[in-house]
Parts: sequence; C-alpha cells; structure tokens
Amino acid sequence: MFDPNDVFSTWQPNKTPCKWYGVTCTDQGRVTGLDLSESFLKGSVSFSSLSSLDMLTILNLSENSLFINSTSLFQLPSGLEQIILSSSGLVGSINEKSLVKFKNLVVINLSNNKLSGLLPETLVSNPDSVQVLDLSSNNIFGTIPDMISNYTNLKTLNLSFNSLTGNIPKSLGTLKSLQVLALSHNLLSGWIPEELERLILSSNKISGPFPASISLFKNLKVVDFSSNMLSGTIPSGICSKSSSLEELRIPDNLISGHIPDDLSQCWKLKSLDLSLNYLTGTIPSSIGSLANLEQFFAWYNGLEGNIPVEFGKLKNLKDLILNNNHLSGEIPLELLNCSNLEWMSLTSNSFSGEIPPEFGMLSRLAVLQLANNSFTGKIPMEFGNCSSLVWLDLNSNKLTGEIPARIGRHHGAQPLIGILSGNTIAFVRNIGNSCKGIGGLLEFAGIRPERLLQVPTLRTCDFTRMYSVLVLSHNQLSGEIPDTFGHLKNMGVFDASHNRLQGPIPESFTNLTFLVQIDLSNNELTGQIPTRGQLSTLPESQYANNTGLCGVPLPECRTISNPTADAGGDGGGSRRSSTKNWANNVIVGILILVAIVCLLVVWAIAMRVKQKVVEEQKLLERLQASRSATTWKIEKEKEPLSINVATFQRQLRKLKFSQLIEATNGFSSESLIGCGGFGEVFRAKLKDGSSVAIKKLVRLSNQGDREFMAEMETLGKINHKNLVPLLGYCKIGEERLLVYEFMEFGSLDEMLHRKPMKAGTPGYVPPEYYQSFRCTAKGDVYSLGVVFLELLSRKRPTDKDDFGDTNLVGWAKMKVREGKAREVIDPELLSNPDEQEREDVKEIARFLEITLQCVDDFPSRRPNMLQVVTLTT
Repeated sequence: MFDPNDVFSTWQPNKTPCKWYGVTCTDQGRVTGLDLSESFLKGSVSFSSLSSLDMLTILNLSENSLFINSTSLFQLPSGLEQIILSSSGLVGSINEKSLVKFKNLVVINLSNNKLSGLLPETLVSNPDSVQVLDLSSNNIFGTIPDMISNYTNLKTLNLSFNSLTGNIPKSLGTLKSLQVLALSHNLLSGWIPEELERLILSSNKISGPFPASISLFKNLKVVDFSSNMLSGTIPSGICSKSSSLEELRIPDNLISGHIPDDLSQCWKLKSLDLSLNYLTGTIPSSIGSLANLEQFFAWYNGLEGNIPVEFGKLKNLKDLILNNNHLSGEIPLELLNCSNLEWMSLTSNSFSGEIPPEFGMLSRLAVLQLANNSFTGKIPMEFGNCSSLVWLDLNSNKLTGEIPARIGRHHGAQPLIGILSGNTIAFVRNIGNSCKGIGGLLEFAGIRPERLLQVPTLRTCDFTRMYSVLVLSHNQLSGEIPDTFGHLKNMGVFDASHNRLQGPIPESFTNLTFLVQIDLSNNELTGQIPTRGQLSTLPESQYANNTGLCGVPLPECRTISNPTADAGGDGGGSRRSSTKNWANNVIVGILILVAIVCLLVVWAIAMRVKQKVVEEQKLLERLQASRSATTWKIEKEKEPLSINVATFQRQLRKLKFSQLIEATNGFSSESLIGCGGFGEVFRAKLKDGSSVAIKKLVRLSNQGDREFMAEMETLGKINHKNLVPLLGYCKIGEERLLVYEFMEFGSLDEMLHRKPMKAGTPGYVPPEYYQSFRCTAKGDVYSLGVVFLELLSRKRPTDKDDFGDTNLVGWAKMKVREGKAREVIDPELLSNPDEQEREDVKEIARFLEITLQCVDDFPSRRPNMLQVVTLTT
C-alpha cells in the first residue's frame, strides 16, 4: 500500500486500534468507525480483514486511488450504517446482491467510480432505512425502477452523469421525504416529482410545456432544467408569497413568449437564467423588486425595449448578461447604483448614447462587454477607477477621441480566475471574418458545449477559456496608444484595430509577457515594432495596413541619413585671434595623445584575445572533427569564443563556450542524450562535478532568434515542480544553447519511447490556464492526457487536416459522444484481434476512459497524478 502521508504510521501491532489514525471506538474499545478519506492511498484493498468488526457502523475511504472490486463489499460487516466510497477506485458491476446483506444502511455513496450495469430494483434488503443514495458519475444504464418508491425515507437521490434512459418513474412522487433529486446528464424524459428542495434535471431529453406544477413545491429552492426540450411559455404563478425558490435555470430550451411579470413573487430568487431560448417582449420592470437577485442571464433571445430603471434597486446584483437581443435606448444611470456588479454584457444589441462615466464607481466590475452597439462619444476616463476591470470590450461602436491613458492604471491587474469564481465561463472566439472583434464571454452553466454549433451566429466560433482582454476595435479612435497600457501585466489580448490611431507602438508593450494576441491593423501607426518581448513573434496580419509601421514581422525599417550643413564662417576665418588658435592646438594635441593611448590599450587587448583565440581554435578544431555528434556554425561570430553564459533565478558559475566543449568532451556522440524537434541535447559534466543538460537549438535564422529570446523570457521566469528549471543560455555566432538542470532518471519521452514534442504546443495546454496563466498539478494531468491520446491515436495534438478548427482532445471527445470511440484508437492496435488479444483490446478501451478523465474541461473532475498512476497500473 502506497501511503504518502504516513497515515498508517500509527497502526502498530503493539498499540490498541482505537489509537490508530482514522479509527473511532466505543468506550469499551470496540471499533465503530474507519475514516481514511482524502489520504491519497494507493493499492488494492480487500475487506476480509474488516469482516470481524461487528460494531463497525461507518466506513469512509473516499478520495483515494485504490482498487476495490465490487464483489469485496460482501466481506464488510452487516451492521454498517454508512458506506462512503466515492472516488475510491471501486470497480465492477452493481446488482441486486451487492448490498443486500446490510439491513441498517442510512448513507450509500458510491459516486465517481467505475461501477457498471443496470440499476437493480432491490439494492438493499431494508430500503426504508436509506436516506442518501448517490450513484452519480458511474457507468450505470437502463431505467430507474419503479421499486425506488420503497425507499420511503430517502432525502437525497443522485443518479447524475450516468446513461439512464426512459421515463422518470411517477412512483418517486410517493417519496415525501425526498429533498434533493439530481438526475442531470442522462437521457431521461417524462414526469417531474413534487415536494423537493432541489430539482436538478439538466442535460436530459425532457420535453413538453414548462411544468406549472412547480408552484405546488413549497420547499423547492433550486430548479434546473438546463439543456432540455421544454417548450411553450413560462407560466404565471410559478411562485407564491410562501415560495422558497432561490435558483431558476432554464437555458437552452425552446421556451417562447414573454417573461411573466409575476416572477417578482419569487422574492427569494438569487439566480435567474433564461438564456438561449425564444423569449420576446420587454424585460418586466417588476424584476427590479427582487431584492436578493444576484444573477440575471437572458442572452440570446428576442428581448426588446430598454433596461428597466428599476434594476437600479438590485443592490445584490453581480452578473447582468443580456447580449444578443434587440434591446435599445441608453444605459440607465440608475443601473450603475448596483455597486456589486462584477460582470455586465450588453454586446450585440441596439444601445445608443454615450457610455456613462458613472461606470467608474463600480470598483468590483471585472468584465464589461458593450461591443456591437451604437454608442457614441468618448471612452470615459473614469474606467481608470475600475480597480478590478479585467475585460473591456467596446468594439464595433461609433466612439471617437483618444484612448484614455488612465485605463492602464488597473485594467488586467489581476487574473480573471477568482473574480468570477462562481460562474461557468465560456469564451466564444470569432474565427474568420464573420464577426467583428475577438469574441466574447458567456455564462455557460448547464448548457451543452455542442449547442454553440447549432446557433447560426455562434457556430463559426471556438469554445475555450480566456484571460485579461482590452478590445477597442472598429471605432473612430484617434491619438496615440497610451504608454501606460504597457503596465497591464496580465493582459492577454489587446485589439485596437480599425481605428485612426497614430504614433509608435509604446516600448512599454515589451513588458506584456502574457500577450498572446494583439491586433493593431488598419490604423495610422508609425515607427518600428519593438524588438523585445512578444511583439515581434506575432503574425504580420496583426500589424497590417499601417503604412508607417516597420520591423519584424513587417519589412525592415529603412535608415535615412540627414547630412548636416557645413557650419561655414563669415569669411573672416583667416583673421582669427592668436589666442583662439592656441586653444585649438592644445585641444587637438590632447585628442591625439588620448587616441594614441587608446590604440595602445586596444592593441594590448587584441593581442591577449588573439592568444586566447589561438588556444580555443584548437578546441574548435577538435569540435569540428568527426567525433562531434553535431555540426557547428560559429565562424561568422565577431565575438571571442569565451562567451559567458547568462543566468536567471539560480546562480550558475559564468561558463565559457570552451568550457562547455570540454565538459561535453567536444560535444561527442557519447554526450548526446536526445534529439528533439527544436534541437539536440548533450549531457555536460562541469569541473565541480555537477551535471547539466545543454540544448543546442536548431538554426532557424530570424525565426530561431525570436524563438530563442521568447524561450529565454518565458522559461527563465517559470518555477514549477514538474518542469526542469532553465539555468542559463549561451549565444555564440549563429548558435544558441540553453543550459538546464540534468534529469538523472531521464525524460517522459524516454520513458514512453517516443519522439519529443516542442514545449508549449497549444494542444497540450489545459483550458483553465488561459484564465490565470498558472501551472497547476491538475493542468499537468491534462497535458499527460494529451500525451496518452497521442499514443492511442497516433495523431498530433493539433493538425488542421485531421481536426479542422478543433484539436485532438476536442476531436476525441466528439467521437466518443457519437459512439465512435474505436475511431480514436490507432487501427493497428485493433486489427484482427485473436482470442488472446481481446483482453488487450479491453485494456485499450479502459485506457481511453482514463485518458478522457485526464482531459476533462473541469479540473475538479480530473484525477490527480497519483490516481492516474493507480488507474494505469
């Protein structure tokens, strides 16, 4: 048993078990409970050693990386009242005999495991005692049996994330104690039970009119019908004065008609999501009386009219998402009294007038999207007071004037993650020229990702995660780009295209190390594109149509010399005074003397350098000899061979190129330890006995230089336990070398016997990275999952020929959803298996399941690295 936290260190034979970690006992020393949850244990478990503990009532092994066969449940003592094995590694089938021996079970939690089979009609011998039954996130299929009504005291039933089909049994209506019913992400349809506190039926196939019967549910707090096929109108009277409803979520359905006025009777309502439906008419002013309302989502409908001024009374309002409607008029000033606003999106409507400067009072505002409207006037300088502002999109309006420099005070000062931590954020990126701007953020909780492909104006867009953004494109802005924008350290996207901006690109933009997209095209910018930082590595199209702009990636700047005029005298030079002649002669004499001294110093230095070059030339000749495992191109370098190695965070002794030659035995084939897509790697042993790895980059002319500098600026700042730290670099002639810590036990590539990929390829990056630009352990699991997919499919992570605008992960998930999982696996692994090889095919299918867990969009659903090791061994 692998025990990284030493939880078993107290389990000593000479001690009473009552003092062991995780064990609870009666006063008489009888064991009643065993709780080893979240201990990161790994290994196989048999319950035979627990069978004699006849007083054991609680068993909790959740959140471990164990292997538990479901048949071993028979070995547990029959007096158990709570079996909690969620995320424990429970594998096998579930049937009528699995838990039948337990007569006192109150809590059954077997969620997030690998159980399969039909949901049995009789799971326990005494269903009356069960209050919690959670079998979510398994592989259970079939229908929900009518015998579920035998669980008369059931309070929570969670069967979400399985493959259940058929109708929801009406017998559930007899369970008067049922408070939480979670059946989301199945294929269920039909009737909805009453007398619940939480009704969660998202991502099913429930059709018919919106159930008016929920008005009878006096205790109902949460209703979630997201991504179903409900139709008709939202009925009046779904709430009464005694209503307890706090969340009503019905996005992605077929709801039409108006928003009923009497929704204001849902006086406890905190979240209202009506997005992606066919609602029309105006937004009722009565919504403004919902004093507890924190979120109002109604994007992509047919709503019209103004935003009611009564919304200014919503003091708790945090999110107002109304984009893609037909709303018009000006932004009511009363709305800006909602001081808790964090996210406002009014994109793609018909709003007009000036943008109110009162936005500057919203200190918590993180995302403001006002794109694709008809706003006029100047950009308010008061935006500089919005200390939490991360995303500002004003593109495609009629704005004029200069960009306020004050925006650079706070914008993007902190990453998006954490600010909107309670939201499910989707970034819909515009691809091609079908839409203006880079795209927008959407609240996407409960909505199927594939739904985007079915919306005409969104189906050309990509579904991913995002970071700090400033979009001002498609206006009539003039003046220069403020230098203060270079202080927006977390900015990932800056789009100011299609304006009339003048002047140079500020040199301060070289500080934007997270910048992945900039679009300054179609302006009147001039001068050279800054050569440091990320700007010169971006595509030429993002600087196009600026006639005065030059430098990489655009054509080189031309140097225009301005000859100076001869400062001739007035014709009386021959009559200068003797005093002035004497002074001039003294100055000339001093200059000549200084020049002679300088020449002597230069000659002495040159002689010394020449001597060193002669000595090191011998090393170079050895290097170029046949025993060297690589070729070199350094003869054009004007600098001596003793180029110092530049260092970063860790102090490395200043090495010379000649020392690296010696340390690698002339870069011999014996020192060569790897060849990758971007260069060769040699092992070097320094004189102090330490070992380093030297990566010799492939020569790629200008592109190689840019890649080299980008790798320097990025890798030199990274400090992560799963990444090899960069210690320094060496530049000699046309050669570029990186010095890393040596990995004593080899690389992952060597362990997998595969060719290495280039670091930083977008296909390996987890989606949440673009929110915070932070490396996490769960992000490493995602990247490992991509490597697994490469092994299974023999495909690159990004390949337009194979995947179009998506990538390997998106393609694999789509194939699995379509029931075509075999198409993901390399045909050579599945070709004509004989009797002995069929077990291997099953293992491959199981490996694909593990891989898909690793690349789940949600980090919380991915296994940790220890669990991955357990599942794959």
